[in-house]
Amino acid sequence: MKKKIQKVYHVHGFGFPVTLLNVTLVEARGKWVPAINQKKLQALVVEVLVLKTGRLTGSEIRFIRSFSEMALEQFAGRFDVTHPAVLKWERAKDQVTGMGWTTEKDIRLFALNGLVPKPQQFVIAYERLAEVAPKKTGPMKIDLENMIA
Repeated sequence: MKKKIQKVYHVHGFGFPVTLLNVTLVEARGKWVPAINQKKLQALVVEVLVLKTGRLTGSEIRFIRSFSEMALEQFAGRFDVTHPAVLKWERAKDQVTGMGWTTEKDIRLFALNGLVPKPQQFVIAYERLAEVAPKKTGPMKIDLENMIA
């Protein structure tokens, strides 16, 4: 099986752009495709979203909800909001949602908890999120050089 490394690989299937770095590609049926474990990549994307310094966008909230396998009503109930509120956030697409920071922080910590972190990682993330001043959102980049397919 032929393999090669692509320094930059863009993924558009999450609802928002993700740039992967150092992606192993394999040749399959005459086409070069990424040798990526999708579940691991999704979990990595959630982790990056949880810790990003900018506010979450509607597409990112939708991704977190989908990754958590929750219906709109379940997600809304978990964060003590109405399902129309969640719909409003998700319809913001690539714009920030406008939700309060305390709700967003709760969503981020909920998502991180779903990744089954070590307790110390959770504490570090909580402290970092408490200190983060939401900043301008930029494109996401993930280096896959050490990620196992």
